[in-house]
Amino acid sequence: MHTAPDASSTTPDLSTTLEKTDSVAETVVRAVAAVEDDPIEALPPLTTAVDPDALAALFGSETVGHVSFTYYGHTVVVSSSDDIAVY
Repeated sequence: MHTAPDASSTTPDLSTTLEKTDSVAETVVRAVAAVEDDPIEALPPLTTAVDPDALAALFGSETVGHVSFTYYGHTVVVSSSDDIAVY
């Protein structure tokens, strides 16, 4: 695991777009697992970092913006344009 010192000034380890058929939480966990090359089951619940329901509610609307949080040693940035970046 690693933590990006400043996600705004670095290139993400992985960048993906949320598919309309997937939840934000599922996409975040899959993205971090891919960066770590770990099975999804090896990661802690996303609730250790952020409330998945609040995240879904925030980005399931016409909200414009982004939210960042640390999960499994990575900075995760979720934007209202359905982009997810893992640093």
